Order: sequence, then structure tokens, then C-alpha cells
Amino acid sequence: MNTSDSAAEATQADPHDDFPLRRRVTALLLASTLLLPLCLLAGWGWLALRDAFADAQRQCALLARVVQEHASKVMESNRLADQRLRDLTVQWSNADIRHHELELHRRMARMGHRLPQAFALAIFGDDGTLLVSSLLYPAPLLNIAGREDYRAIMVDREPLHLSAVLIGGVIPEPVFKASMPRMQGQRLAGIVSISLRPSYFADFYRQLLENTDGYRAALVRNDGAVLAAYPWPDPDAARFAARVRHMRDSDGPQRIERADGHAWLVTVHPVGDGVASAMVSVPYRVVYRAWWQRMAPASLAAAVVSAVLSLSLWSALRRIRAEEAVRRRWRDECARREQLEKRYRQSRKFEAMGQLIGSVAHDFRNVLAVISAYTDVLLLRPGPDVEGNSGRAERAERANRTALAGIRKSLASGALLAERLLGVVRRREHRSEAIALHEELQQCDPLIRATLGPGIALRYAVSPDCLPVHADRCELGLALLNLTANARDAMPEGGVLEIGAANLGAAYGGAGTLPPGLDAHRASGGTADGADHDDHHAEEGAEDPANAAVPMRGVYVRIWVSDSGIGMPAHVADRALEPLFTTKPDGAGTGLGLSQVSDFCREAGGAVTVRSAPGKGTTVTLFLPACQPSRRA
Repeated sequence: MNTSDSAAEATQADPHDDFPLRRRVTALLLASTLLLPLCLLAGWGWLALRDAFADAQRQCALLARVVQEHASKVMESNRLADQRLRDLTVQWSNADIRHHELELHRRMARMGHRLPQAFALAIFGDDGTLLVSSLLYPAPLLNIAGREDYRAIMVDREPLHLSAVLIGGVIPEPVFKASMPRMQGQRLAGIVSISLRPSYFADFYRQLLENTDGYRAALVRNDGAVLAAYPWPDPDAARFAARVRHMRDSDGPQRIERADGHAWLVTVHPVGDGVASAMVSVPYRVVYRAWWQRMAPASLAAAVVSAVLSLSLWSALRRIRAEEAVRRRWRDECARREQLEKRYRQSRKFEAMGQLIGSVAHDFRNVLAVISAYTDVLLLRPGPDVEGNSGRAERAERANRTALAGIRKSLASGALLAERLLGVVRRREHRSEAIALHEELQQCDPLIRATLGPGIALRYAVSPDCLPVHADRCELGLALLNLTANARDAMPEGGVLEIGAANLGAAYGGAGTLPPGLDAHRASGGTADGADHDDHHAEEGAEDPANAAVPMRGVYVRIWVSDSGIGMPAHVADRALEPLFTTKPDGAGTGLGLSQVSDFCREAGGAVTVRSAPGKGTTVTLFLPACQPSRRA
């Protein structure tokens, strides 16, 4: 079995020869390993973020409820303490209260010790003067007639008022006061006030928010003043407090934008009779941070797994591409080997054919030599002298000599055929000389015209500056005669034959150009092209660099022989240069003419092309190396 055939069958039968499909599937899997985890992670991240905000809202609401309950209990204890003081002093005037100041001071001090949120308890008269204090005895001279808590109770008649945080006076630390009216009968006789520590609320908020991250709690007055907060001081609570009045308990957690563009989640619940509100807030960045802390391990794990899979698939894709490249090179190598084997078989066939032709031609030439010798003897032998029949003898002698001359002519044709056959199978010595085409065509003109006959017009188109060529003069003349004979046979009803020559490429050295692909064919002895050309002017496009011509060093002369005959189809023109290939009827041609032309051009260092089309004639172009002229001044 032939190795190339087996390789071709193996290539066709290979079930793994599906590289495009494998490449597409691997690329799809590679994209999936990147996009699918990303999509899943994005979906899970969105759900996790939504859950994180839901948890933050629930946490805010729960903490706000705790802060509300704590503040409500504190307010309730304050109200009970105020009520006890009012009950003790309901029948006393301001003078009576001053008279019983020591007793009231002791009672109020004991009450203050039982109230951890209270710093001091105090009773003020209707003019704002301090009457009794649980902190100091005797009560210092102090009047609050100019403070907001006095105006709220004595002027605006509020049942409960929470003052803003105060620092100074007789109390050495920040406090805010919960004040209630003191009645004497039905008359407003003064104010009962409890000083509350903001630090007490801040400590509770700190313990409440100890296990949370970024949450903040505050007790805010209904007008937005911050009474207590954790952390303290809390500027964010002060910023949000002004917006508390616009929020309702039923609204739930709300998003609030700060002036700097940061968003916060805020929950507000009213305390007591609405004089204050419990507020819990958390910045969005804390929620995002908690969400990212939850997402980071999963993202890292997904990234590592996706990276490993992607690298594996990328390596597989590169391996598939490498296998495809190797398979392509293997196919090319199989094709090249098959072509070489085909050429080798063809060369062996031609070698065997050449040996057979050479043997037959040699014997045939020997036979012709013997016949030719005897024919010459007969021609040189004088005729018999016959008396009385001299006229008849003379006519017979003339007829014999005519027949012998015809035999002699046929022998010459047979000898020429034998020489051609021997020329095909053995290499002749090539004599290279400088040939001026103008002079060579003038010398060959009689033979060319005689070969063409009277029905075909001959014209020459030789460029005036055409350079001499390096070639064997005899072989060039024989090539022209062969081409002329082929053109004559292609124009049985007459036509026009044109023989022309022109320089190809630079006139002085440098780089010339040959038609596309012709350089590759020079080493193999020429090419045949079945393109459609009416005359030699169609060859001019081969000189155009725009036609992607192959650059070559040196200067060439292009010699064309163009006829207006019946032409050849492409598949015939492709084989026109093969030895022993002919389309002429049996006995009308040997198929050696164009083969000898191809051999001649190859031995001269040139090439040959055949361009033909049915009904449009044939142009055979010889490319021969030109002689380098001397440089002109």
C-alpha cells in the first residue's frame, strides 16, 4: 500500500479531526467558567446585600425600641419623683418651702440616690428663684427666669419640658432638665426640676451597642436638640436631629442623605408624650462593609476555583490549537510527500519511457542510416545504356531518381525525428552566446515563412531597444520553428502570427520582475497558464508591480509568439509543456515541440508560459536572460 494513500485514509478516518468544534466547545466552557460564576456571585451578592439591609433595618428598629423603652422608663421615674415633690409641697407657699428647706433637702437627696439618671432635684419659685436643691444646702442664689425651661412651664404652661444640655451654674457637669409645674391648689406656684445626666444614657447606649458595628443611638428633643447620644459627642446625631420632627413612628427605618453625600439608615420612636424621640442610626457604609465581609470569602473561593478552571481550559485550548497546528503541518507534510512520490513515479515513468525511446530511436537511426546509404548508392549509380529505347529508359531513370529523392527526403525527416527523440531523453551540451534578436529573426524569416505557408500573415513586434539574450542559437531557432509549426496547425483556415520581443524589468541591471508564480516554475522548467489573452499586449500586465509580481534580480527579455488560432481550453494548456502530450491526430504530431522549447528555456536560465483560451488564440512567451549592456553616459 502506498504510504501517502494510507496517510490520506488515516487523515480522513481520524475521529479526532474536529478541531474547530473542540476549539469552540473549549472556548464556550472557558467563557462559562468566567461568566457563570460571575453571574451567580452577582445574583447571590444582590440577595446578600438585600438581606444585609433588611437585617440592618430590623436591627435599627429593635435597638430603637430598646432605647425608647429605656427613655420611657426614665421619664416615668422622673414623673413619679416630680409627683412626690409636688405632693409634698402642694399646700406650702414659697416661704413655707424655705422654712422646711433642710427637711426637703434631705428627702430630695434620698430620692436622688434612688434615681441613677438624676444628678440633682430642685424646686423653684414662681419668680424663678431656687428654693430647695438636693445637691446643696442651703440653696445657692440662683434664678432661672431667663431660661427656656422657666418660660416653657410658667409662660407656655407645658406639662413637661426637657431642656437642652446645660453646662455651668451650680452643677459641674453637663445635664438636661426635666421640668414640671408645681401647683399650690389651683395656682401655678413654681417649678419642680430634675437634672438628668446625659452620661447615664450614653453608658446605657454603649452597653446596648457593644456588639454592633457602626450603630449609633441618641435621645433627641422634639425640636431636634440632642439630649444624649453614644458616641458622645455625636455630630451626626446633631445633623440628623433636625430631621427627626419630619419622621413618624410608623414610617420605620428611612434613608437619609447627609450634606456630604453619605447615606444613613435612621429609625425614630417617640418617647413619653412626644417631648423626645429615641433615634438609632447606622451608615450605609457599615452595611456595605458587613455585606462585603460576608461576600469576600465566597468571592475569593469562587475566584480561585474560576481561575483554576480557566487556566485549565486555557491550557486545553492552547493544546488544541497546538495539536491543530501539528495536524496541519502533518497534512502538509503528507501532501508534500505524496506530491514528491507522484513526481518520483512520474520521473521513473519518463525515465523508463526515455530509455525505451532512446533505444528505439538509436536502432531506428541505424536502420535509416543503412537505407540512406543504399539510396545514395542508387542515386550515384549511372543508368543502363539501352539502345533503341533511349527515351523510355530516360523516363524510367528519371522516375527512379524521383522516387529515390522522395525516399531520401523521407529518410531525412525520419532522421530528424530520431534526433528529436534522442534530444528528449539525453542532455545535450548547451552553448550559450549573445544573440541579437533583430538579426536572428531576419535569418530565420525565410524558414518561418516557409513553415507558415501562404495563408497566414506574419508580423514582427520587436522593441527597438531590445537587448541581446544569452542562449543557444540553434536551440532558439529550433524553438521558433516549433512554435511557428504549432501556430500553423492551430490556424488551418489562416490567420495572423505575431513574433515580438521586449525588455522585461530594468534596462540596466537592478531588479526585474516576472509574472506571479513564474519564479517558482523556473526551476521546474516552465508553466502553462490558461488565462484569456488576445495578443501579446495582454502580457504587459505581468510587468505591473501592482499585480503582485515576484521580484527577481537581473534583466530578462520577453519573446512572445502569438497566433489567432482556435486556442486551447485551460486543462489542455496546463499540460501543453509535458513531453509526448499532443492534441493532434495520430501521425500528425509527436508532442515533443513544446517540451523541447521548455527544456531550452530552462537550460538557458529562463522560463516559458502558455496562455490560451478557446477561440481566442494562443500566446507562448519565452523569458530569456538578457546580456547586460554597458552603462550609457
